[in-house]
Amino acid sequence: MILRRLHDDALAQTTYLVGCEVSREVVVVDPERDADRVTALARQEGWSIIAAIETHVHADFVSGVPALCKCEGIPAWVSGVCGEPRWIGAVDASARARIRLLQDGDELAVGAIRLRVLHTPGHSPEAISLAVVDAAGTVRALLTGDFLFAGGVGRPDLGAHLRVEGADRVAAAKTMQAALARLGDLGDDVMVYPGHTAGSPCGRMVASMPVTRMGIERRINGTLKSCDADSDEFAEKVLSGLPDPPAYFERVKRLNISGACSAAGDVPPTAPALDADAFLAALARPASVVVDCRTWPRFNEGFVHGAISAPLDKFFAVSAGSYLEPGDEVVLVCAQPEVDRAVRALWRVGVEHFAGWLDGAAYDAIPDRLLPIEEIEEVSAPTARHRWELDGWRFIDVRNCVEFERGHLPEATFAPFTQLPQRCAGWDRSQPIICYCRSGNRSARACSYLRRRGFTVANLRGGYWPWAGRGLPVESGAPAGLPRC
Repeated sequence: MILRRLHDDALAQTTYLVGCEVSREVVVVDPERDADRVTALARQEGWSIIAAIETHVHADFVSGVPALCKCEGIPAWVSGVCGEPRWIGAVDASARARIRLLQDGDELAVGAIRLRVLHTPGHSPEAISLAVVDAAGTVRALLTGDFLFAGGVGRPDLGAHLRVEGADRVAAAKTMQAALARLGDLGDDVMVYPGHTAGSPCGRMVASMPVTRMGIERRINGTLKSCDADSDEFAEKVLSGLPDPPAYFERVKRLNISGACSAAGDVPPTAPALDADAFLAALARPASVVVDCRTWPRFNEGFVHGAISAPLDKFFAVSAGSYLEPGDEVVLVCAQPEVDRAVRALWRVGVEHFAGWLDGAAYDAIPDRLLPIEEIEEVSAPTARHRWELDGWRFIDVRNCVEFERGHLPEATFAPFTQLPQRCAGWDRSQPIICYCRSGNRSARACSYLRRRGFTVANLRGGYWPWAGRGLPVESGAPAGLPRC
């Protein structure tokens, strides 16, 4: 059997190519939007892609299945258990003929390999998993999409958060419970290949293992172990303490419902190189937003008004993707070798328009008279305490829920850095803010976004631990409105 993983570290997402070593036929499961990576790999290995499969309508990345079907002529196998996906109604007759709607129990031949479709709702009502079945009819592996992860499950509340029509988080949790119970017949030695790894906002308590086994999950996965509990008790367990999803999820869900497919198909757009004059001209356009990929110290030596700090690390796609809005025209400040990586990462989360890029050295060479620059103040723990106690500054904790629950600064507002767009909308802009995280990395990004939104903001140097290490006052407990994280 051919089984190749393509992992996206930025989104903790995995695309799979599954097929037959004899026939050299493969299917691609849950490809990201820039599916040219998949087609290039298949050509390199001498594989023939006979279908692209989507396990569910994703919220965390734009699917490459519509583009592969419409632009590359590859058949699309998509879940039909909840009816025909909306995007299919907009395709032409030739593309429509290449689409197969999958139902629970269907079996698909890929050379000598058979894939059996299992309806596994909960994270999404139409979600399917794919069981790899041998010649004797025994399930050897299970590709679970966002249904079952190593150590966890896909969160059942996304439909309600993203205002998907008819979504009910409690009902979703109960359907997930029933779907998990269906896995009881699978042997302990069945390999499990999840769609996400640790760090994905599509689940909670996801383990770092890229691949697991059913026997391991029966020992370590608390949600799977509790699927025989009372249905109301199970729903409470799986839904309790879940934070709001990253801000970009709603945009991506809409794109996947409509079936995103650009004129270039599965190839990301090109961001042209800019010289100083072209860069300044781009900034003059109202839709332009600078996404500065340099490190925080380099960014904070001087940045253009409204720029977003987004170093190219594991937080790049989820933070910049959350801070950008539909219609924004991205102007990148980054080194040439990083341009393709940055464009692909943003395109995967639904960012559509790129005005171009400028190298950091060329950016620094632009005279200050042509490009007024700003800085964000970094304050020490004693200074932060003084401003909070005497000057009325407000603490914003941009970490995750568990970190906040274990210990946070006094009266801090819980606002994870990927959720700032929806959380800061009602804040008083006249009250200055001090942002903090564990070490100052996530809060630096938050500071740049809040400055863009018109707040007076400072970054707590070194984050939470220099404050707590000095013995300054801290509090513990879940954020307001959440009994626990």
